[in-house]
Amino acid sequence: MKTITEKQVLEWKEELAKQVKTRDHAQNVLNESNININALQGGIQFGELLLRKNESSDQPTGIVELNQQSRKAPSKK
Repeated sequence: MKTITEKQVLEWKEELAKQVKTRDHAQNVLNESNININALQGGIQFGELLLRKNESSDQPTGIVELNQQSRKAPSKK
């Protein structure tokens, strides 16, 4: 009976080591994915901010500058 129990404990230890390794690998993949997701979200936010900024600078501001006449010399007749 002792031999069977020792064998079972050894199998459980091996399975535990395997599961811990699988969990640690999955945790590393999750961490890397989270970093990539955060970087992509930041890039998207930055791009959208630039687009909004460009859109607002392309729109007329409602300010009219005076004295914008042509700088050509007046023609004489």
